[in-house]
Amino acid sequence: MNQYVNQYKQTNAATASKEQILLMLYDGIIKFLLKAKIAFKKNDIQEIHNNLTKAQRIITELQSSLDMQNGGKFAQDMYNLYEYYDRRLFEANVDKKTEYVDEVLRHITELRDTWKEAIKNFHAQGHTLSEYVEVSEDYNGTEAEI
Repeated sequence: MNQYVNQYKQTNAATASKEQILLMLYDGIIKFLLKAKIAFKKNDIQEIHNNLTKAQRIITELQSSLDMQNGGKFAQDMYNLYEYYDRRLFEANVDKKTEYVDEVLRHITELRDTWKEAIKNFHAQGHTLSEYVEVSEDYNGTEAEI
């Protein structure tokens, strides 16, 4: 069964629009942060580490997909934000502080919800987010296990 689920996820990521991929990445971060929180409650150090590093890999993907040349201040601000989230998750992993995970989770959830609303509005106006945001073409949905 797991083989079929993985195949579905790969196909879904391969055929998704840039907007859908962006939301999938945010959802992946949220999923791994929630799993890390569960691992914190169980004091499962390895699972904490695994899930925080998975979330960090997705954040790195988001960071690397920013169009720094054409994105101006917005791209730089997003880059800095992702850098901050990555650092906080690193600190959460080293210091085993669940409050750092809570902080990033809160902000990532707000960002995801904001992007979701922006995508809805762009579509309502006949646009696509692809006109404004570049998502790495080589992303296949498997490296971060979404």
